[in-house]
Amino acid sequence: MSRFPLILGRLLKATALTSVVGGASLLSYSYAHDKLENDSAIKDKLPAIIKELPPLPSREALIKRLGPTISEKFGTTKKENEFSASDAQIKYDLIIIGGGATGTGCAVDATTRGLNVLLLEKNDFASGTSSKSTKMAHGGVRYLEKAFWELSKAQLDLVIEALNERSSMLENAPHLSSVLPIMIPVYKWWEVPYMYVGCKLYDFFAGSQNLKSSYILSPSSAIAAAPMLKADNLVSALVYHDGSFNDSRMNVALALTAIKDGATVLNYMEVKQLLKTDDNKVKGVRVVDSETGNEYLVGADAVINATGPKSDTILDMDHDVKGVAPALPLNTPRMVVPSGGVHVMLPDYYCPKDLGLLDPSTSDGRVMFFLPWQGRVLAGTTDTPLKKVPDSPIPSEEEIRDILKELQPYIKFEVKREDVLSAWCGIRPLVKDPRKVPKDGTTQDLVRNHLIHQTDSGLITISGGKWTTYREMAQETIDTVIEKFPELKTNNSKKIALKPCQTKRYKLYGAEFFDRTLAARLAQEYQVPSELAEHLAAYYGDKAGLVLELYKKDEANQLPVGLASDNVKPSYNNFQYPFTVAELKYSIANEYTRHPIDFLARRTRLAMLDAKVGLEAVDGVVKVMGEELNWDNDHKEKVKKETEEFIKYMGIYENTSCFIEDQKH
Repeated sequence: MSRFPLILGRLLKATALTSVVGGASLLSYSYAHDKLENDSAIKDKLPAIIKELPPLPSREALIKRLGPTISEKFGTTKKENEFSASDAQIKYDLIIIGGGATGTGCAVDATTRGLNVLLLEKNDFASGTSSKSTKMAHGGVRYLEKAFWELSKAQLDLVIEALNERSSMLENAPHLSSVLPIMIPVYKWWEVPYMYVGCKLYDFFAGSQNLKSSYILSPSSAIAAAPMLKADNLVSALVYHDGSFNDSRMNVALALTAIKDGATVLNYMEVKQLLKTDDNKVKGVRVVDSETGNEYLVGADAVINATGPKSDTILDMDHDVKGVAPALPLNTPRMVVPSGGVHVMLPDYYCPKDLGLLDPSTSDGRVMFFLPWQGRVLAGTTDTPLKKVPDSPIPSEEEIRDILKELQPYIKFEVKREDVLSAWCGIRPLVKDPRKVPKDGTTQDLVRNHLIHQTDSGLITISGGKWTTYREMAQETIDTVIEKFPELKTNNSKKIALKPCQTKRYKLYGAEFFDRTLAARLAQEYQVPSELAEHLAAYYGDKAGLVLELYKKDEANQLPVGLASDNVKPSYNNFQYPFTVAELKYSIANEYTRHPIDFLARRTRLAMLDAKVGLEAVDGVVKVMGEELNWDNDHKEKVKKETEEFIKYMGIYENTSCFIEDQKH
């Protein structure tokens, strides 16, 4: 038989194969060429790194908006507390007292609708409860369980409200928040279906805004995910998802957003008096600048009391015909029932780096979280009823050890007190319903929902709720203001028709041009370590480039803040955390940082992440701030002592109670 047909067949196959390969090569070349062009186009579509930006108004410029001081206008012709609403020199549409989450949330909501807003904070933004939370944007698994067992619509409404708001937080500040899976270890077989149904209901009530579906793990998978977890008697684990966020940075972002949009927002401005009309209506405030002692009289159509745990202090002022605070708290029904919540910070080996742990039922019936946060582990919280609101709450040793005791059953190795890096106490402003006051005085059964209350004088108070629902609380509060003061709809200072609420999908300061590639692009652009780039992107969002411009400007700006002082000997501790002199200078110039505590505890979280390292950094922070703000030696020594005193009570010493005045060190 001739071999020609066989050879011809092989030749045709080879030709066809060559054609295919050649065509594929041509297509591959064409694709690669197009891809290079597309990569360039993609690069062009990425938001540019912001390297310069017109600054926000300075503190001095904002204060000028308050008009002349009392001494400039009245001299000594009027005594303190003799002022009334008619004496106000400048008028706003709305004054908000309180610069926490609720107050700054109200400022953003009102300003974006078109109102002319003044916000006054006695201390620093987030200096109270708003910087001492569990750092979770969540619906509250405990409230969901209570809702079903107690058939409580109020509890269920709170869960649904918070789940709806959780997605807004994640969308409006993506650089400050993220999705966090949380594992519930299960040690009894009958609890598996119970926990599973609970997690699925949590997903269900989130609806279309559910973050990720919950799922079940085998014991081996649970131990693989969390090697520090005790395996004894572990039968399963459930994983559900919630949000994690940086609370004080979120608070600062709200304040900066309001200022960017035109509001006058000031920290370290204490309201001393509510200015009233002859018919006892609150129409302004007398406020003192804590730094200079200068006092101002400012009028407004409406005044909001958003002071959280201190709500009753402002309400006591409202009870006075002259609007001044009584020498002692009045014996009137209290709007707020205070509860102390302690958290501790532990080293990262107590929890997986990307998975939280939840103890659904502690020995006293609470829920306890152990969460990865900022490279450490956040554990808490306690729930301690208080008879009064302390000015400077601190964690008691009993509460710290209680948290460690609850953690020990889950951890293979010994949970040690000396592992506590820091601890703090926050005061929750729980709304009191006089018809349902717990007989035993506990606060666990009080709903953390909010209450909006207007007094006969027109003062509007918003209290209660929690961080996750701040935006909806603000929306309802401003809705109430507009309803109670309808003249603001058209006869406001700008003479415009007000917009409806804008904040449901409204990017906060730092979020507008933020994207998930920012950290990588910062590392490339400025040739800095990835850890530093990731930190700055997570803290400042699209403004991170402004910090790095300062960083590259001077080698001294690249030092850790703890090494800025001439008196500190370098050690490994100085390089554990990414907080640099550049970041400190940026916060002074752009974020209204006025005290070392502002930077160490709120603009950064160094004191909360590691109180001892924070204490070591005090000298360096004081030195830089003194140079930037022209402090004399007396003031530097004063703020140094205040900062050291503040940090020393963050778990470094064994505190006997939650009140500083009870301590003896």
